[in-house]
Amino acid sequence: MHIPRDKAKYILGLVIVSLIFVALRLKTLNHLLMYDEARNIISLRAFFSNNSANPFYWNYFFHPPLYVTFAGVLAPFKAGFDVRMESLSLLFAYLTLMIVYVMSARLGGRKYAFLSGLFLSLMPASIAYDSWIKRDGLASALGYLAILLLLRRKFLWCAVALSFSMLAKESAVFFIMAATVLLFVLREDGIQKKLAIIYGTIFVLTSWWYVFFSSMPKFIFDIYFSVDKFAPVWANSPLYYCGKLLPDMGLPILIFFITGVGYLIHLIFQEKQYKWAIPPVVALCVYITSSLVIGCKTPWLSLSAVPALAMVAGAGGLYLIAIAKKHKFFPAIFTLFLIFSILGGISFSYEKYHISTYANGWSGANYSKELALYLNKASKDDERLMLTQFSYWGKPFCQMCPVFLYYSDVKPVYIIDGRDSAGEVTKGIVDNKISWLAVIDSPDEQVNFHPLVKSLEDSVLGEPCSVGYSRIWKTDALWRQNVNSIWLKKRAKNK
Repeated sequence: MHIPRDKAKYILGLVIVSLIFVALRLKTLNHLLMYDEARNIISLRAFFSNNSANPFYWNYFFHPPLYVTFAGVLAPFKAGFDVRMESLSLLFAYLTLMIVYVMSARLGGRKYAFLSGLFLSLMPASIAYDSWIKRDGLASALGYLAILLLLRRKFLWCAVALSFSMLAKESAVFFIMAATVLLFVLREDGIQKKLAIIYGTIFVLTSWWYVFFSSMPKFIFDIYFSVDKFAPVWANSPLYYCGKLLPDMGLPILIFFITGVGYLIHLIFQEKQYKWAIPPVVALCVYITSSLVIGCKTPWLSLSAVPALAMVAGAGGLYLIAIAKKHKFFPAIFTLFLIFSILGGISFSYEKYHISTYANGWSGANYSKELALYLNKASKDDERLMLTQFSYWGKPFCQMCPVFLYYSDVKPVYIIDGRDSAGEVTKGIVDNKISWLAVIDSPDEQVNFHPLVKSLEDSVLGEPCSVGYSRIWKTDALWRQNVNSIWLKKRAKNK
């Protein structure tokens, strides 16, 4: 079968971009699970097993169910479930890549499609989050599909895609906003009728979840608008996401992006080519809302805009190619920037990226896993564990850590208030026949348990061993022997 030359190049470009995309993300599989990732796995396992006593069971109802519905067929109780879930997220991210490639080709041709797909494949934020066990990837894939359908004037199907995006995650509201703005920018006829179709379809297809099942509405103001409550954990500067552009894009792609912003302004406002407004409108709906409306800034809240940012950068690359045809030195400059972009993607470090953009989240997850693995090795199957609250997460996350629960084999676990006295703690050890005590300390002086650690060291427990910020004691001697006589001997020695 004969394939036209342009179509062959179009397909070849998609194959090259796909290979780069997959190759750079395979090394992120089986990564350290962060707080939300571990919580998602624990909550859906609790839901599938109908274990409502699990403290994370009700988290299943916090976000829409579409993403975790797919998880039900991935053997959630068998080993390697985390990698299977990461692979599922990666699949949705790849679908987003294909949609962006097709949309870009429709906007600006195969060269633009190749550049947009290449930059999306190479962007650090995309590599870092595409395998995360979160709903953002599915919501984005459906959201960009909706925008593509809008571009093709398939308004009912656009509404259906937006509806399913809303059933993946609430961040789909960014795409609903973008679709609304684009109807006006693209100067569609009968805008009111088309908006009625979109909003009506979304209401019909999603209200059953948000009205009857979702627990999000009663928490949404705490999470997104209560700065005082969540400021210790998440940055809240209005410029947070703008400052994050450099680590999210990398310097070479950021240069392409800045060039693309100027080029798109020219195309939209001077050339009156309004279709080019699609990438910046999607990006602005995410960034303006996240920066100026939502008080607390989670590092992943801007993920919906990442493909749009790649498309803007692709427009910058398209402009530089046009200039390179007229000026002799520009081809070398363009090639140099492109090489640095590719080298940036190849040298990407999953750990370094998350440390630079979500340091508290990475260190907290790392310490929790380290503590869990230590206790797994040191303890026996029938031994009980007592923990203080996980203070290094900050005040909003000071109860049980899902990362620890995910990696831990030690059960049952007793959680105590770390502000208790050493006497109250040791009494709890005896009453519950605890074999191991771990005080989860913090470098933050406002939330650490240093006084309790000092009191326990001065008590019968003595010197602990250290794992990260945790102080660990073997405590079964307290209830296997006469605890009162031990205390009396210790007090006499101190006097």
